[in-house]
Amino acid sequence: MSSGSPILFHGGVVHTMDERRGSATWFTTIGKRFQLVGSGEMPDVPRKFDLGGRAVLPGFVDSHIHFFQTGIDALHIDLSEVRSLKELKEALFELAPKGKRTWVFANRFEEDNLDDAGMLTKEHLDEVFPGRPVWVNRVDYHSAVVNSMALRRLEIPPGTQGLLKSRDGSPTGVLRARAYIHGKKRVTRYYSIDTKDRAVRAAVKACLPNGITSVHALEGGDVFGDEGVHAVLRKMNSIPLDLTLFLQEKDIFLTSRLGFEHLGGCILVDGSIGSYTAALDQDYEGHKGMKGILYEGFRSLSSFIMKAHRAGVQLSFHAIGPRAIQVVLDAYAKALRRTPRYDHRHRIEHFELATDEQIERAAELGIVLSMQPTFEYLWGGPEGMYAARLGERWRQSNRFNSILKAGGIIAGGSDANVTPPEPLLGVHSAVNHPNPLERIDRASAIRMMTTGAAYGAFAECRQGSITPGKEASFVILDEDPFTVDASRIKDVQVLETWVKGRPAWRLATNGETGEEQEEQFFDGG
Repeated sequence: MSSGSPILFHGGVVHTMDERRGSATWFTTIGKRFQLVGSGEMPDVPRKFDLGGRAVLPGFVDSHIHFFQTGIDALHIDLSEVRSLKELKEALFELAPKGKRTWVFANRFEEDNLDDAGMLTKEHLDEVFPGRPVWVNRVDYHSAVVNSMALRRLEIPPGTQGLLKSRDGSPTGVLRARAYIHGKKRVTRYYSIDTKDRAVRAAVKACLPNGITSVHALEGGDVFGDEGVHAVLRKMNSIPLDLTLFLQEKDIFLTSRLGFEHLGGCILVDGSIGSYTAALDQDYEGHKGMKGILYEGFRSLSSFIMKAHRAGVQLSFHAIGPRAIQVVLDAYAKALRRTPRYDHRHRIEHFELATDEQIERAAELGIVLSMQPTFEYLWGGPEGMYAARLGERWRQSNRFNSILKAGGIIAGGSDANVTPPEPLLGVHSAVNHPNPLERIDRASAIRMMTTGAAYGAFAECRQGSITPGKEASFVILDEDPFTVDASRIKDVQVLETWVKGRPAWRLATNGETGEEQEEQFFDGG
């Protein structure tokens, strides 16, 4: 296909997500960019693509994805479907790679899904692999369970915060907080170069079928290690995705010399609700005196933010509980007061349990809130994990409607590898929020995943909407998410994903690959 010849896409319902244009019935591309967008009379060009009445949206932008880890997860054992300790042990035994000394890695473990009483410990894992190290990540990636061999390999100091111990003082194998961070950083060093390259390819394959054309990749730092940064940088210019790297590093001088303009993501100010480490202002349900963990205090965080803010970079921090959110807001406010900066677009990742006052303050400060609506689909409601950890406070989680009403800015994302990189599931989750007071309309939900997310990385001038001059990244869907029943938005299927004017993925038919089908989609020329 010639990159210089225009292509007319016609006969569809084109939701441009450009507030000045609304919907259209056709658009043209030339090279990597949209050329014309309109309804009614069409330009006469030799290459035409009949949309067949299908709905078209701009390519989705995922504002929060652990790109490398998403790929690694695809290569490891998935425990999301196990419902008992017996099933878990069987899955590990049957799916573990062959080799007496190689690590056994598993992910998506959720203790709340098990019918068995009690907690997964190193003894359970030792029963399956007494002589091989085993690492089982909890679904939220804020805690893990390891066996005895892994504990010896990881060499976690005995007094490390989050190293859970039994009554006799021996480690249980459960790693939370600092113990998890220590272990996670070390365990990534066991990945081979081939494994890293396969992980990047697997991450691309996880994104394109879901219509994701651009990602904000949160890589590096204490939790994820540097292996992902190196792997992503090696492949960055050859993958069929637009990738913005958020380096999770606090060495401002190093990162400035390397030319990084976006710092942070999962630089942790607290932990997660599922692992009881998000910093709450009240006790966790049924756990007197347990309010979670604040990893960063105001003084240390403020010092770093001030230096980075003055250096002109965009900052972002993981903050879930109200105590953590308050620390970040206070530190941002101090930096902005001392060194005012127009359009800084500093971010807070997650912002799950914000108070009314924090929502108003974030809007006043111009903070971009990078949020993941799929959390509500997976964990929300009176029977979900939020309710199990928070009681009635589940109603205060992920307050999308309150934020938008206050004038806040939301950049939507998935938090893959924690949850699936499925933007339409995110749209569904925001529209069908378990708390009716926090539901938002479809247009607002889709903007979170397109224009809002693009804005969250200073990319709204080139992506996020079907607008002349912007990158020609878009998705073709089998149903229209604006008109399908609200309960079925998550079932809308991506048929094709185009990135910068070229078909990057399409749903295979008749056993053909996308490459084999490419020219068959054009009528004329």
